[in-house]
Amino acid sequence: MVSALVAVARATPQSRQSRRVEGTRSGEAGFGITPVRDNTELRIAFGFASEPLDGGQRDPERLRELVTEKAAALRWEGERLAKAAAEAPDFYCDAMAQIRMDHWSRGRVVLLGDAGYCPSPLSGQGTSLALVGAHVLAEEPARPGAEHRAAFTRYEERMRPFVELNQALATENPGGPASEESVERAKNAISLDA
Repeated sequence: MVSALVAVARATPQSRQSRRVEGTRSGEAGFGITPVRDNTELRIAFGFASEPLDGGQRDPERLRELVTEKAAALRWEGERLAKAAAEAPDFYCDAMAQIRMDHWSRGRVVLLGDAGYCPSPLSGQGTSLALVGAHVLAEEPARPGAEHRAAFTRYEERMRPFVELNQALATENPGGPASEESVERAKNAISLDA
């Protein structure tokens, strides 16, 4: 999944009447529009399915061309979105990705949050994983007689099932939200009373 964030400096009259996110999907692409800065600016988040980007495709101007081309193909407002992407002074684009590592610690160094297990913005769980991870990581070495290697092992044993279920939320239903059952299972996959 490739995603672009485009900011448009002036809001249209229609956007001044709404503070909610408006969006649509068309095939493998979709976007959401959010009014910001007291409805004087629109933020457009646009995404589309893609093969992994190679080094040449990560050139900012090549990415702008790719986003402009994909946006123009949308049935609703595609041409306007393509024009906004082509002209936006603060255009940003990158691939949606997850961090999956075999181990989160080595020696006396341990990773948490996005550094160890970024769940992708598509999951909506980055902050939750980071906060729960920080809590568990602080709790394990504080146990009486705890040694850092054993504490890091317990941290990972407690966190990994929770992380994996939350990361799966981004990939369960490509192009749509995860099921309510999956969300419930993911958020209840850890106990902080261990």
